[in-house]
Amino acid sequence: MKKVILLFLVLALSGNWAFAQEENNIKNFRFGLKATGMLSWMKPEDKKKFSSGGVSAKGGYGLIMEFRLNKVASISTGFQVDYFGGKLNFNDTSMYYLSKDSELQSREDTSSTSVLYQLKNRTYNTTYITLPFTLKLKTPEIGALTYFGMFGINTSVRMKSRADDEVRSVQTNGSGQQSDLLNTKDMNLLMFALNIGGGAEWNLAGSTSMVFGLNFYNGFSSVVKSESRYLFRTSANNYESLKQSARNSAFALSVGVLF
Repeated sequence: MKKVILLFLVLALSGNWAFAQEENNIKNFRFGLKATGMLSWMKPEDKKKFSSGGVSAKGGYGLIMEFRLNKVASISTGFQVDYFGGKLNFNDTSMYYLSKDSELQSREDTSSTSVLYQLKNRTYNTTYITLPFTLKLKTPEIGALTYFGMFGINTSVRMKSRADDEVRSVQTNGSGQQSDLLNTKDMNLLMFALNIGGGAEWNLAGSTSMVFGLNFYNGFSSVVKSESRYLFRTSANNYESLKQSARNSAFALSVGVLF
Protein backbone atom coordinates (compact mmCIF):
# COMPACT_ATOMS: atom_id res chain seq x y z
CA MET A 1 0.00 0.00 0.00
CA LYS A 2 2.83 2.38 0.86
CA LYS A 3 4.38 1.72 -2.54
CA VAL A 4 1.10 2.57 -4.27
CA ILE A 5 0.76 5.85 -2.33
CA LEU A 6 4.39 6.72 -3.10
CA LEU A 7 3.81 6.01 -6.79
CA PHE A 8 0.76 8.32 -6.86
CA LEU A 9 2.74 11.07 -5.11
CA VAL A 10 5.54 10.80 -7.66
CA LEU A 11 3.08 10.91 -10.55
CA ALA A 12 1.26 13.88 -9.06
CA LEU A 13 4.47 15.81 -8.51
CA SER A 14 5.61 14.96 -12.02
CA GLY A 15 2.28 16.13 -13.45
CA ASN A 16 2.46 19.42 -11.53
CA TRP A 17 6.03 19.97 -12.69
CA ALA A 18 5.08 19.22 -16.29
CA PHE A 19 2.08 21.60 -16.06
CA ALA A 20 4.29 24.41 -14.77
CA GLN A 21 6.74 23.83 -17.58
CA GLU A 22 3.95 23.87 -20.17
CA GLU A 23 2.80 27.20 -18.77
CA ASN A 24 6.26 28.56 -19.52
CA ASN A 25 5.93 27.36 -23.14
CA ILE A 26 8.40 24.54 -22.60
CA LYS A 27 6.97 21.25 -23.86
CA ASN A 28 8.03 18.07 -22.09
CA PHE A 29 6.68 15.81 -24.80
CA ARG A 30 7.10 16.34 -28.53
CA PHE A 31 6.21 14.15 -31.46
CA GLY A 32 6.71 14.27 -35.19
CA LEU A 33 7.38 12.47 -38.44
CA LYS A 34 10.54 11.79 -40.39
CA ALA A 35 11.83 10.32 -43.65
CA THR A 36 15.26 8.72 -43.95
CA GLY A 37 17.69 7.93 -46.73
CA MET A 38 20.37 5.33 -45.98
CA LEU A 39 23.55 3.83 -47.32
CA SER A 40 23.54 0.29 -45.94
CA TRP A 41 26.14 -2.46 -46.10
CA MET A 42 26.88 -5.90 -44.66
CA LYS A 43 30.06 -6.93 -42.86
CA PRO A 44 30.75 -10.71 -42.73
CA GLU A 45 32.56 -12.34 -39.82
CA ASP A 46 34.35 -15.08 -41.79
CA LYS A 47 36.51 -13.20 -44.32
CA LYS A 48 37.67 -16.45 -45.98
CA LYS A 49 34.17 -17.56 -46.97
CA PHE A 50 32.57 -14.14 -47.52
CA SER A 51 33.46 -10.59 -48.47
CA SER A 52 31.45 -7.38 -48.54
CA GLY A 53 30.17 -6.47 -52.00
CA GLY A 54 29.46 -2.78 -51.36
CA VAL A 55 26.65 -0.52 -50.22
CA SER A 56 22.96 -0.37 -51.11
CA ALA A 57 20.87 2.81 -51.23
CA LYS A 58 17.87 2.32 -48.92
CA GLY A 59 15.49 4.38 -46.82
CA GLY A 60 12.77 4.48 -44.23
CA TYR A 61 10.12 6.55 -42.47
CA GLY A 62 8.57 6.77 -39.05
CA LEU A 63 7.26 8.52 -35.96
CA ILE A 64 9.45 10.53 -33.56
CA MET A 65 8.68 10.83 -29.83
CA GLU A 66 10.75 12.99 -27.52
CA PHE A 67 10.55 13.20 -23.71
CA ARG A 68 12.30 16.19 -22.16
CA LEU A 69 14.43 15.50 -19.05
CA ASN A 70 15.84 19.01 -18.56
CA LYS A 71 16.97 22.00 -20.61
CA VAL A 72 19.76 20.00 -22.22
CA ALA A 73 18.76 16.33 -22.28
CA SER A 74 15.83 14.41 -23.76
CA ILE A 75 14.96 10.78 -24.40
CA SER A 76 14.28 10.31 -28.11
CA THR A 77 12.43 7.23 -29.27
CA GLY A 78 9.74 6.34 -31.79
CA PHE A 79 8.62 3.79 -34.30
CA GLN A 80 10.04 3.49 -37.81
CA VAL A 81 10.08 1.26 -40.86
CA ASP A 82 13.63 0.70 -42.17
CA TYR A 83 14.74 -0.92 -45.41
CA PHE A 84 18.23 -2.38 -44.94
CA GLY A 85 20.39 -4.03 -47.55
CA GLY A 86 23.88 -4.89 -48.62
CA LYS A 87 25.79 -7.28 -50.81
CA LEU A 88 27.87 -10.34 -49.88
CA ASN A 89 30.29 -12.19 -52.12
CA PHE A 90 30.42 -15.94 -51.48
CA ASN A 91 34.08 -16.88 -51.88
CA ASP A 92 33.57 -20.47 -50.78
CA THR A 93 31.38 -22.87 -52.78
CA SER A 94 27.78 -22.39 -51.68
CA MET A 95 24.83 -24.15 -53.29
CA TYR A 96 21.06 -24.01 -53.12
CA TYR A 97 17.98 -25.45 -54.83
CA LEU A 98 15.16 -23.58 -56.52
CA SER A 99 11.76 -25.06 -57.23
CA LYS A 100 10.17 -24.81 -60.69
CA ASP A 101 8.40 -21.68 -59.34
CA SER A 102 11.78 -20.10 -58.43
CA GLU A 103 11.33 -20.54 -54.69
CA LEU A 104 14.20 -21.39 -52.35
CA GLN A 105 14.10 -24.97 -51.08
CA SER A 106 15.85 -26.90 -48.37
CA ARG A 107 17.56 -30.10 -49.52
CA GLU A 108 14.82 -32.17 -47.84
CA ASP A 109 12.11 -30.47 -49.94
CA THR A 110 13.66 -30.97 -53.38
CA SER A 111 11.99 -32.86 -56.20
CA SER A 112 12.87 -34.02 -59.71
CA THR A 113 12.05 -30.54 -61.05
CA SER A 114 14.33 -28.69 -58.61
CA VAL A 115 17.32 -26.84 -60.07
CA LEU A 116 20.70 -26.67 -58.34
CA TYR A 117 22.66 -23.40 -58.37
CA GLN A 118 26.03 -22.22 -57.11
CA LEU A 119 25.74 -18.82 -55.41
CA LYS A 120 28.38 -16.23 -56.35
CA ASN A 121 27.00 -13.11 -54.64
CA ARG A 122 23.78 -12.00 -53.02
CA THR A 123 22.12 -8.60 -52.51
CA TYR A 124 19.91 -8.54 -49.41
CA ASN A 125 16.74 -6.42 -49.16
CA THR A 126 15.23 -6.65 -45.68
CA THR A 127 12.38 -4.73 -44.05
CA TYR A 128 12.55 -4.01 -40.32
CA ILE A 129 10.37 -2.33 -37.71
CA THR A 130 12.83 -0.33 -35.61
CA LEU A 131 12.43 0.99 -32.05
CA PRO A 132 15.22 3.50 -31.35
CA PHE A 133 16.07 4.54 -27.79
CA THR A 134 18.58 7.37 -27.58
CA LEU A 135 19.76 10.15 -25.26
CA LYS A 136 19.58 13.50 -27.08
CA LEU A 137 21.71 16.44 -25.86
CA LYS A 138 20.91 19.91 -27.22
CA THR A 139 22.65 23.28 -27.26
CA PRO A 140 20.82 26.58 -26.55
CA GLU A 141 19.26 28.18 -29.61
CA ILE A 142 21.94 29.80 -31.77
CA GLY A 143 20.22 32.10 -34.22
CA ALA A 144 17.34 30.06 -35.59
CA LEU A 145 19.10 26.71 -35.01
CA THR A 146 19.51 24.35 -32.08
CA TYR A 147 22.24 21.72 -32.48
CA PHE A 148 22.15 18.28 -30.91
CA GLY A 149 24.05 15.04 -30.51
CA MET A 150 22.55 11.66 -29.68
CA PHE A 151 23.54 8.12 -28.86
CA GLY A 152 21.72 4.94 -27.92
CA ILE A 153 20.49 1.58 -29.20
CA ASN A 154 18.26 0.54 -32.10
CA THR A 155 16.24 -2.65 -31.70
CA SER A 156 14.85 -3.86 -35.03
CA VAL A 157 12.36 -6.64 -35.73
CA ARG A 158 12.68 -8.32 -39.12
CA MET A 159 9.51 -8.38 -41.17
CA LYS A 160 10.32 -9.65 -44.68
CA SER A 161 13.50 -10.30 -46.62
CA ARG A 162 14.23 -10.89 -50.30
CA ALA A 163 17.44 -11.55 -52.19
CA ASP A 164 18.83 -10.90 -55.67
CA ASP A 165 21.49 -13.45 -56.61
CA GLU A 166 24.21 -13.90 -59.18
CA VAL A 167 24.43 -17.65 -59.75
CA ARG A 168 25.83 -20.46 -61.88
CA SER A 169 23.57 -23.32 -62.94
CA VAL A 170 25.20 -26.63 -61.98
CA GLN A 171 23.27 -28.49 -64.71
CA THR A 172 24.11 -26.15 -67.62
CA ASN A 173 27.19 -24.38 -66.20
CA GLY A 174 25.67 -21.10 -67.34
CA SER A 175 25.74 -17.91 -65.30
CA GLY A 176 22.71 -15.71 -64.66
CA GLN A 177 20.54 -13.83 -62.18
CA GLN A 178 17.84 -14.95 -59.76
CA SER A 179 15.80 -12.05 -58.45
CA ASP A 180 13.28 -11.39 -55.68
CA LEU A 181 13.86 -14.67 -53.84
CA LEU A 182 12.04 -14.90 -50.50
CA ASN A 183 14.75 -15.68 -47.91
CA THR A 184 13.00 -14.48 -44.73
CA LYS A 185 13.55 -17.82 -42.97
CA ASP A 186 17.31 -17.39 -43.40
CA MET A 187 17.32 -14.08 -41.48
CA ASN A 188 17.37 -13.57 -37.71
CA LEU A 189 14.24 -12.07 -36.17
CA LEU A 190 16.07 -9.34 -34.21
CA MET A 191 18.83 -6.90 -35.14
CA PHE A 192 20.63 -4.65 -32.63
CA ALA A 193 22.72 -1.61 -33.53
CA LEU A 194 24.54 1.23 -31.81
CA ASN A 195 22.97 4.54 -32.89
CA ILE A 196 25.27 7.60 -32.88
CA GLY A 197 24.48 10.87 -34.59
CA GLY A 198 23.82 14.56 -34.56
CA GLY A 199 21.98 17.32 -36.32
CA ALA A 200 20.07 20.55 -35.98
CA GLU A 201 16.56 21.85 -35.35
CA TRP A 202 15.26 24.90 -37.21
CA ASN A 203 12.44 26.56 -35.32
CA LEU A 204 9.49 27.42 -37.54
CA ALA A 205 6.96 28.71 -35.03
CA GLY A 206 6.27 28.04 -31.36
CA SER A 207 7.36 24.48 -30.60
CA THR A 208 7.30 23.36 -34.26
CA SER A 209 10.72 22.70 -35.78
CA MET A 210 12.28 21.14 -38.84
CA VAL A 211 14.81 18.47 -37.84
CA PHE A 212 17.88 17.41 -39.84
CA GLY A 213 20.02 14.50 -38.65
CA LEU A 214 22.90 12.27 -39.68
CA ASN A 215 23.26 8.96 -37.83
CA PHE A 216 25.57 5.97 -37.94
CA TYR A 217 23.96 2.61 -37.20
CA ASN A 218 26.71 0.18 -36.20
CA GLY A 219 25.20 -3.31 -36.14
CA PHE A 220 26.56 -5.61 -33.46
CA SER A 221 24.36 -8.68 -33.98
CA SER A 222 24.27 -11.02 -36.96
CA VAL A 223 21.33 -10.48 -39.30
CA VAL A 224 21.64 -13.93 -40.90
CA LYS A 225 21.02 -17.19 -39.08
CA SER A 226 24.16 -19.00 -37.99
CA GLU A 227 23.15 -22.09 -39.97
CA SER A 228 21.44 -21.49 -43.30
CA ARG A 229 18.13 -23.17 -44.04
CA TYR A 230 18.80 -23.19 -47.80
CA LEU A 231 22.53 -22.77 -48.48
CA PHE A 232 24.88 -25.73 -48.19
CA ARG A 233 28.37 -26.91 -49.05
CA THR A 234 29.57 -30.22 -50.41
CA SER A 235 32.69 -31.98 -49.20
CA ALA A 236 33.63 -35.54 -50.15
CA ASN A 237 30.02 -36.21 -51.16
CA ASN A 238 28.83 -34.96 -47.78
CA TYR A 239 26.34 -32.10 -47.47
CA GLU A 240 26.51 -29.57 -44.66
CA SER A 241 24.47 -26.43 -44.05
CA LEU A 242 26.40 -23.23 -44.61
CA LYS A 243 27.68 -21.55 -41.44
CA GLN A 244 27.27 -17.78 -41.75
CA SER A 245 27.41 -14.54 -39.79
CA ALA A 246 27.13 -10.94 -41.01
CA ARG A 247 26.24 -7.60 -39.45
CA ASN A 248 24.28 -4.77 -41.08
CA SER A 249 25.43 -1.14 -40.69
CA ALA A 250 24.31 2.12 -42.28
CA PHE A 251 24.66 5.87 -42.51
CA ALA A 252 21.22 7.49 -42.29
CA LEU A 253 20.29 11.04 -43.30
CA SER A 254 16.90 12.08 -41.95
CA VAL A 255 14.54 15.04 -42.36
CA GLY A 256 11.52 15.51 -40.13
CA VAL A 257 9.12 17.79 -38.32
CA LEU A 258 8.71 17.99 -34.53
CA PHE A 259 5.62 19.57 -32.96
